[in-house]
Amino acid sequence: MSQPEAGYAERGLRLLEAGDYAGAVALFDSAIKLGLGDIAEIYVCRGEALAALGRWDAAVESINGALEIEPYLETAYIARGAIRVLQRDFDSAINDYTMAIHIQPEFEEAYFRRALAQQERKRQAEAEADFTRALALDPSLLQAYEARGRTRAAQFKFDEAIADLSYYLRSGGGAQYDNHSETQGYLLILRAQRLFWRLIPGVGRGK
Repeated sequence: MSQPEAGYAERGLRLLEAGDYAGAVALFDSAIKLGLGDIAEIYVCRGEALAALGRWDAAVESINGALEIEPYLETAYIARGAIRVLQRDFDSAINDYTMAIHIQPEFEEAYFRRALAQQERKRQAEAEADFTRALALDPSLLQAYEARGRTRAAQFKFDEAIADLSYYLRSGGGAQYDNHSETQGYLLILRAQRLFWRLIPGVGRGK
């Protein structure tokens, strides 16, 4: 790894992080051509850069190349799932995240991402279960509290939803993800909805 060209992958990663996606792709291409580094991971990084350029089909093809080399590379399934979400192919994304979980059962990011895809498919109970599992693995994942609060609200679980969203705001999630005002407004709506359901005789939801 002492030759100058041995740094192609590392330089490509720096360009990817800096937002120079075309430059990153060029360097990853060189690394792959020369067979330098972890080629499967380089294919994944190349796919992420191509996806950022909007070249989704090419991005999927690159990640498929990684999986041909290493079929049980969980990061490849996560990356391909993210591209499927951009393509609004949520069922395929869910399948990819499920495969990542099968490979690495304690991969909290896979549960979180699968939950978001489940939300898009209006599968609220499944989404809630995945958010809960992600939080069991990583309680500091503030975005999961906000997202689980919304999926609980969609199931009329107002108390649980309000608890999640309140915790999210108290813990600084609203400031961190720049949605404090929007989430605070949503909380007010949920509290009003909870009161509305409680005022209706015989209605069991929202208790």
